[in-house]
Amino acid sequence: MRKLFLVLGIGIASIAQAHDPPDLLLLAVQFPDTNVPVIDGFDDDWSAIPVDQYGIFAETTYPVGASTREGRALEFASQGEIDPSDMNFRHLIGWSDSQNMFYVTTSVYDNLHVTNRQDPGRFYWDDSYEMGLNADHTNIDDQNSGDIANGFYYKYALPPKDGAFEFFRPNLNLPWLVNGTRYVEIAWSFTGEEFGESTYIYEIRILPIAQMPLSEEATEDQVVVWDFEEGQIIHWGNMVTDVDVLTGDDDYRHGQWSTSPGGTAGRPVSDVFLSPIDPGIEWGEPTTAVEAESWGRIKAQYQ
Repeated sequence: MRKLFLVLGIGIASIAQAHDPPDLLLLAVQFPDTNVPVIDGFDDDWSAIPVDQYGIFAETTYPVGASTREGRALEFASQGEIDPSDMNFRHLIGWSDSQNMFYVTTSVYDNLHVTNRQDPGRFYWDDSYEMGLNADHTNIDDQNSGDIANGFYYKYALPPKDGAFEFFRPNLNLPWLVNGTRYVEIAWSFTGEEFGESTYIYEIRILPIAQMPLSEEATEDQVVVWDFEEGQIIHWGNMVTDVDVLTGDDDYRHGQWSTSPGGTAGRPVSDVFLSPIDPGIEWGEPTTAVEAESWGRIKAQYQ
């Protein structure tokens, strides 16, 4: 049976802040020090994780965003009403105590992968992948209030279009908050046709930021890093967007899905439990970080 929530009665503290949906608690598997994922765009080092316990499947997600507007394909859609022949996906999320990192891998099947926007900055006009992270579990209405940022958004449309593929919010254009830094790294791979029927695998690591100035002049020394601890509940957001029109001249989003009905744009509103080490997982051989550039990283650099 697929399970993507923590059953009630496990003895964790009550959750005071609002979260959406209120009865959902996602599980982030804890990676042992010997098996922390290498961010290379492949999910081999996630293969020991039982997806029936930790997997987050498209069939449990909600239609959100522009695709639900009046007259759009998902205007009257409900949870789980995704056509798997058009798009299907699965998330796995995890964390590391020693590395103080949050990890996500997402496998997305799409009958037509589109990266054809005429304006490279309009990533949301193409197939895209968005998430948000709020480590201190602040109510969404209170995140990024005043001059302090504490809810962070990581948005991608891959492969790059004229070199553009990563977009961060709420702080834009910070030269030190980019792919490959200590704060974030993403890589990807695909099987099938790069711009056709395919399955893309995205893999990302994020260093949790507790807060920083809400300013495009923010500097790295102003960042306060959050310290992950076992048993914490954090806010995570996610949204997968499907576009099947190749012209790239307008907004043709016809499928957008999130674990939360309020998850538009990857808003961090879903509760995630930082699990203890699972003694039932047989991790196998330790992972090894390699100095040579992986295929996923090479792909992330081409223009």
